[in-house]
Amino acid sequence: MKNILKYISLLFLGAAAVSCDFEDMPFDKYDSDFVFSNDKKAEGYVLGVYLGLPFDKSDENGYNRVDGAMLASASDEAMITVPGSSIVFLTDGSLTPRKSNPDGCWENNYKFIRDANIGIVGLEKLPEANHDLKLQLQAELKFLKAFFYFELVKRYGGVPLIDRAYELSDDLNVPRSSFAACVDYIAGLCDESYTDLPAPNNVNFGRASKGAALALKARLLLYAASPLYNGKGYDGSDNEFICYGSYDKKRWESAAAAAAEVIRLGDYDIYKPNPVAETDRDEQVIASGSANYRKLFTVITGNKELILPRTSKVGNRVEIQNFPVGIPNGKGLTSPSQQMVDAYGTVTGQPIDDPESPYDRKNPYENRDPRFYASIFYNGQNWNGTTIETFRGGAHNNTNTSTRTGYYMSKFCGSEVVISGTPTNTNHCFPLFRYAELLLDYAEAVNEAYGPDVDPLKAVRSRVLRPSQSDVDAAEGDSDAMRAAIRRERRVELAFEDHRYYDVKRWKIADEVLSESIRGMQITKNGDTFSYQIVENVNSRQFSPKFYLYPIPNGDVVNNSAIRGNNPLW
Repeated sequence: MKNILKYISLLFLGAAAVSCDFEDMPFDKYDSDFVFSNDKKAEGYVLGVYLGLPFDKSDENGYNRVDGAMLASASDEAMITVPGSSIVFLTDGSLTPRKSNPDGCWENNYKFIRDANIGIVGLEKLPEANHDLKLQLQAELKFLKAFFYFELVKRYGGVPLIDRAYELSDDLNVPRSSFAACVDYIAGLCDESYTDLPAPNNVNFGRASKGAALALKARLLLYAASPLYNGKGYDGSDNEFICYGSYDKKRWESAAAAAAEVIRLGDYDIYKPNPVAETDRDEQVIASGSANYRKLFTVITGNKELILPRTSKVGNRVEIQNFPVGIPNGKGLTSPSQQMVDAYGTVTGQPIDDPESPYDRKNPYENRDPRFYASIFYNGQNWNGTTIETFRGGAHNNTNTSTRTGYYMSKFCGSEVVISGTPTNTNHCFPLFRYAELLLDYAEAVNEAYGPDVDPLKAVRSRVLRPSQSDVDAAEGDSDAMRAAIRRERRVELAFEDHRYYDVKRWKIADEVLSESIRGMQITKNGDTFSYQIVENVNSRQFSPKFYLYPIPNGDVVNNSAIRGNNPLW
């Protein structure tokens, strides 16, 4: 805990550049009277606290935030193409409390929680004439604090709750709160922030709104209701720091109610500027559906799906990090797995293993779900006039830094961006919360609490499929079939968005899913045709039960006597 609280200086102002006033004063002269003396300085401080949100360097790392990898490469979605990233600590079983966790956030989040606590108090110094702004900025800080705590809890379980800025003279040995207490505390912060946050249509893009507060609460309660926490712990105990100890269906009801609040706002919708019509031919369904999905992550104006995006300056870093090796300057750092590719269904909305579907094993990339074409670079694809060649010896698979699986990731990439010669740029919006996720959250919680409701899934699928084929084949009252459909839809719709790794954990199926070797596709060119052979073990994986939660960093356990040990099995 002393490691957390060593940041005793008043400000860590990532927002210093927001106000030129800060440049005229030595850093050690900043004090709360100066920082909170007017609107501009106070708002600059709050914007600095936003730097604690995930993907804070997205214009540098291109969403490859986990030591050069995407978190997807720790799940069954993908693997990192080039060896050397510490993300392997999460896939080969080598993470320990003494190793730096590439997905850890303990020290970072407590630093920003402290900044939020300082700001909430400091904003009381704003002149009374700025009362409404003061309340809004305090609400933003409460939301951010709730977000930082949620990110801690989903990784570590119950954590120390710190509601004020500690000084060195304080007792810094703060005990962990129970998982239940943490959930209640975060939910309370969401409720408090909701009151004074602006409505979604009156907020600066990328800042918290009423919808963001409700969305965070809905995600929090969905996690709390999930099998990892809603019952015995992953070690079979009723340890209050990692679980509730007993199952309660009412937790699913609370999660459903929270997601419903976002829906009832009426401020959000599925982004589909090119609606798919019932009479569209397959090729038009694919063209419209894939364009709808791809543009979701690069279009700002008129995009009512993004509840809270992590924005970055206009650029092409995402494309540089993820364009195939063989395209000049492309690094191709993410190699999607065959498991991920197989999860994409067909243009008719059916899974590829449905005998009635149009899937053809000899031509495996034809007639697929439009989201496949907007997410995966595959052999034979036309990309800005270049034919992607991931067959053995092809233009994009002929070096030791080329794809390991036969695929590259294209999601989030601008379809017209150029990264060599005369480069071009585009907007990038990584969705911390978006409406499709909330619909899927709602569908999952309702199914577990009351039974199947297919309408939310149909709304999500309607972006890319014909209306009649957007439905889900789940018999009335069959919660098991609906659960499988929801999980399949989450996997595809939210692919590469940092959900899958934590979804399989909260569903308590990670010991099966994350221990399975990554599969790939070996493609051989035979004249004008290709043959396809699945490679079963491109990258072996290990997962043991202790990995359901991360270990608290060893230094914080040692230095904070009140924590009294690490998470179970660590």
